[in-house]
Amino acid sequence: MSVAHWIFLFSIFLILLSLFFRKPPILPALVGLFAVGFAEVNSFPETLQVAYRALLMAGKNLMGIVVLIGLVVSLSQLLKDSQGDKILLRPLLRIHKTSHAYWILGIVMWGMTLLMWPTPALTLLGATVIPALRIARINPLVPAVSLTIFGKGFGLSGDFIIQGAPTLISQTTGIPVPVIVSASLPVVLVSGVCAGLVGYIFMHKVLQSHGSSLIVESPDQEIFENKKKKETKNNKIYFRKTKVFSLLFGTGYLIILILIITMKMTGDEASGLIGGITLLLLVLGTGIIYGKGAYQELVVYLKRGMSYAIKIFVPITIMSAFFLLGTISGYTEIFQNEGEGYFYDFAMKLSEWIPLTKYTVSILIIFVAIIGSLDGSGFGGLPLVGGVALVLSQISQLPPVPLVVLGQIVGIWTGATIIPWGFGAITSGIAGVKPRYLFRCTIPAYMACIFTSWIWTIFQLP
Repeated sequence: MSVAHWIFLFSIFLILLSLFFRKPPILPALVGLFAVGFAEVNSFPETLQVAYRALLMAGKNLMGIVVLIGLVVSLSQLLKDSQGDKILLRPLLRIHKTSHAYWILGIVMWGMTLLMWPTPALTLLGATVIPALRIARINPLVPAVSLTIFGKGFGLSGDFIIQGAPTLISQTTGIPVPVIVSASLPVVLVSGVCAGLVGYIFMHKVLQSHGSSLIVESPDQEIFENKKKKETKNNKIYFRKTKVFSLLFGTGYLIILILIITMKMTGDEASGLIGGITLLLLVLGTGIIYGKGAYQELVVYLKRGMSYAIKIFVPITIMSAFFLLGTISGYTEIFQNEGEGYFYDFAMKLSEWIPLTKYTVSILIIFVAIIGSLDGSGFGGLPLVGGVALVLSQISQLPPVPLVVLGQIVGIWTGATIIPWGFGAITSGIAGVKPRYLFRCTIPAYMACIFTSWIWTIFQLP
């Protein structure tokens, strides 16, 4: 192996070390990008070009999903500001039983995550449904566990509609997004249902042993009703506008979902429909709600949404740029030279020490996915997981798609359910429950999901 190989490997170690100590891995990724580039081309001007081409390639690969998420967040913010979320989610306010709250809220969170990603969905549900559940004396652990498992875990591990996770994997491996989505659908559904059942069982055990210590003091019913009256005491014209916008929102997405399902659209076609209807609803919604003020407000909402998406994907873009050096397509385009990529060379060396069977390869994928998700997002490690899964499949002569899907599921679920500074921390804060009680429920659910996904993968491999 060359000096560039060792620098690339050492840079990965520094990135993982940064994640372990909860430090942003951007600096070691960029330093590694320049160091590997210089070791490969032995020219300072060419090193600068290599670094730029890597960022440009990663940016091009991710631009579509950045724009789509920006539009979705813009629309969800408009829905929240206009209080249209309260109209759409009004049926959920009638829930009074623990079991109903867990499963109904979970299913709604799963559907909203597919449409608008977990954080915006959590924000909407947290502002409307969770306070009502407190009034109904439902323990805050119930929505916390439900939203964590069915949101970022179950919903984002497949990401069937927005397709951010499959796109990241696709750009690293070259496997088409529709292939990844169709292969992931059954295993995501089976593992997600298993995780939901295990989470429900352990949630009941925690409630029985620590129920009284988990109850959060609810506001007085009269105060809640007075607040509700104040909110609905707005002028009737504004309320009618909100109802019209909410109707458009629900009808628009329902029509698009029916089209996607009936016409069997996936990949860019499905993303194009979602992006187009989101942009149309955003334009119509600002016009309905703000009238003449829509000229300024539309720009404000677009800036908010795009700022959120860029903030999320800037570190992912830089990480992706570095890990693209290890892939065949990335190595060829960035260095403008034919080569197999560093991941392939490492996998060849690894095969000399460890027999690469379907059991060892799948376990290695799980390990890499867990390590790569220590940042808490679950997304940062997907380029690494995709690259490693592809080269291991090539050397072991195993089909790459099941391994890639396994890495995607493990990576997302790791960031969602077991990392203390991940999605679970946000959910516990919004629900008002102590994080340690939440993780007592989500960790067993996580283990059930990973075990189910691994067994499924083993049966898919020859």
